[in-house]
Amino acid sequence: MRKCYVSTIERDMTEEMNVVVELLSDKIANEYKNCLKNSELVNKNIDFTDKQIKILIMLAKGYKELKISGELGIKPVTVKYHKKEITEKLCVKSIQEAIVKATKLNLIDID
Repeated sequence: MRKCYVSTIERDMTEEMNVVVELLSDKIANEYKNCLKNSELVNKNIDFTDKQIKILIMLAKGYKELKISGELGIKPVTVKYHKKEITEKLCVKSIQEAIVKATKLNLIDID
C-alpha cells in the first residue's frame, strides 16, 4: 500500500520550501516592477491627445464605443485605436485599469 501524506512533517521539506521561496521572490519582483512603472508614470509626462482624454472620460462614465463614436463624430474603429493607445501609454492591460490609473494620477476628472 502506498503512503499518502497530508502533512509534510514526516518528509523532507526542502523541495516545498524551495518552491515557496521561488514564488515569494517572483511576487516581490513583480510588485517592485509595478512600483517602478507607477513611479515612472508619475515622473513622466503622459502625452494624451484631447480626443484620448475625452474618450477616457466617456469610458469612465460608462459610454460604449458606438455611443462615443457617435458623440465625437469618429468611427468605432478609431475609438478602439485610441483605447489601445491609452492602455499602452499607461502601461496597463485593460481600459478599466487605465481608468483607475488615470484617475489616481489625476489625468482625468470624472465629475
